[in-house]
Amino acid sequence: MLLVTGGTGFLGSVLVAQAVAVGRAVRVLVRDPVKAAAVLPTGAETVVGNLEALDGALDGCDAVVHLAGLVGGTEREIRHANVEGTRVLLAAMERAGVRRLVHVSSSAAVMDATGLLSEHPTGPPALSDPYSRAKAEADRLVLAADVDASIVVPVSIYGPSPAGPQSYNGLFLAAARGEITEIVDSPIGWVLAEDAAAGILRVLDDGAPGARYLLCGEVAPFKPVLDAVCALLRSPHEVRALAPGSRLGPDAHTFARRSEVYGHFPPVHVDSANADGLGIRCRGVDEGLRITCDWL
Repeated sequence: MLLVTGGTGFLGSVLVAQAVAVGRAVRVLVRDPVKAAAVLPTGAETVVGNLEALDGALDGCDAVVHLAGLVGGTEREIRHANVEGTRVLLAAMERAGVRRLVHVSSSAAVMDATGLLSEHPTGPPALSDPYSRAKAEADRLVLAADVDASIVVPVSIYGPSPAGPQSYNGLFLAAARGEITEIVDSPIGWVLAEDAAAGILRVLDDGAPGARYLLCGEVAPFKPVLDAVCALLRSPHEVRALAPGSRLGPDAHTFARRSEVYGHFPPVHVDSANADGLGIRCRGVDEGLRITCDWL
């Protein structure tokens, strides 16, 4: 039995659907059973609770995929969800005798000052916003724990999801509606949610304990991505590109703000040899955006 935390979220619901479709026994820890019923497939078992009440949820499980986390909110909320939630999960796994863990991190936790996203980071993480710091701290907890843990590092995630148009899809729709007029044109990594979910399940089966696996379809700047979305959605709107290092206004969209964060560093470049070695292949932006805009 596989326990999934965060299974009703944007990426988690995609992963649960894929796992059930191939016949895995899946249990999802949920806080809201109504939401769970709306986004989870028939065949996924649910347990109502939270990360502070995991002992019953782990009963009979032999592996965990940990997706629960928080991107926005106050610094205290972000740290509690991402760091303390991971600490509580690791303690519960120890009590239950469950050793296999795939911890889903973020590229924000590993990017160094040169813009390198590596499965073997040699320098400290360069991003210092609350989310990036919290994800990096959670990674350290996982690597120090006495579990058979692999860490999956997706880059910026978009695409179809049973949970609806969340994550960077929200930025796409805001651009198409003309609600976003400017973006910092920093290059970042992009990965389709379906490909990220499939990569996580591959790492669960074949990944090495203690190893990171970076999932990226393509590196591309924000403006051409948003312009392509507007064209595919037949929107007349177009965003204005600000040079890397620029700042957005105080009311910027949460995911537009990531363009500002990455804009203070050299262009992102990727080392994904571990993922490549497992045969994980993620589709590029052109194909991924066509799939996403058809769905939207």
